[in-house]
Amino acid sequence: MKTIILSTLLLSASLPGFAAAQLPGDAVHGKSVHEKSCAGCHNNMTDGKGDTLYTRDNRRVTSLDRLMGQVIRCNSMQKLGLAENDLDGITKYLNESFYKFEE
Repeated sequence: MKTIILSTLLLSASLPGFAAAQLPGDAVHGKSVHEKSCAGCHNNMTDGKGDTLYTRDNRRVTSLDRLMGQVIRCNSMQKLGLAENDLDGITKYLNESFYKFEE
């Protein structure tokens, strides 16, 4: 995973707009994993409106590298045990659906 993150960050620095489109992972798979493993906690935090975590004005995630880091932190803190392809898919799904980072 660290190699993938480093590669993505290097692409981000050298080719604006390219890295976000070339994120590893499958967004469809990521959405499924997100709904199964993440949405419940997010909904509990926001009275059933988990998507507002991604769209609020004061959101913590403000870049592609922070999005990747947050997905990894949630997996670790919640002890979800998600595989690398799951994390990549969630990151891609969230970026395509909410963040739309083009670094």
